[in-house]
Amino acid sequence: MGIREMEARARADLEGKRGHEDAQKWLGWRSPVWLRALVLVIAAAGIVASAQWTVDAYQESAAYRQAGDCTAKSGAATGSCVGLEEARVVDKWESQGCTGSGSNRSCTTKYSLRLDEGRRIERLDVSGDTYDAAYRGSRADPQTWQGAVVGITVRGHTQTFPAPSENSMRLGTAAVWLLLGLTLWAGLSGLLGTLLQPVSIGWALLVLPLVFFFDYALFGASAGKWLLVAVLTAGIIGGTVVAQRHGASKRRLGGTFAA
Repeated sequence: MGIREMEARARADLEGKRGHEDAQKWLGWRSPVWLRALVLVIAAAGIVASAQWTVDAYQESAAYRQAGDCTAKSGAATGSCVGLEEARVVDKWESQGCTGSGSNRSCTTKYSLRLDEGRRIERLDVSGDTYDAAYRGSRADPQTWQGAVVGITVRGHTQTFPAPSENSMRLGTAAVWLLLGLTLWAGLSGLLGTLLQPVSIGWALLVLPLVFFFDYALFGASAGKWLLVAVLTAGIIGGTVVAQRHGASKRRLGGTFAA
């Protein structure tokens, strides 16, 4: 190896070491008290607002699940029952969305219908079975709740959709959990690096089974769905524990060599 190559490698090693030290410095940065207090206040206000949003959405979801079919147009207009509409399929199409490249390329197909309800044109993303059952000009019978389509029947095939309030309830539950984690970070640590530790990442990932847990607990679910939530929760917790221990071992090993 020539002298120039040795000098170039030494400079690269030095720059890499400086970059690592800069990264460690940023990760070890602790936010000042005033900033942590501000985060606490904002996060606490967000938790209260999200909790209220979740409760309101749950009440609307419960009302929807208990509502019967409308017998008059006035009921559908006020949202006190599930409206039964008549429409025609005026168009149908499918589109693909792909991620990755090469052997890791993965594509999913999205199926869509455009319905003419007389007073408005509605675009719906549907399942492949509903898409196959429909054809241009066929009759479609949408079911509506507070102006949103919550179901559709096309040539004997029925598909249901979640009410907007159910999606709002899930988003509200997720917001409460994530903001609670931010509150704990500001109150207990304030270190920038802790946001990237396995415990913090595991906390964020737990939002997925948590949302399903509350959904199933409030509205019921099959044993298979409960089992899926249990497996997902155990997997996230187990992975977090393993990653945390692995990181601690690497830090101890690094400290031993440094000594």
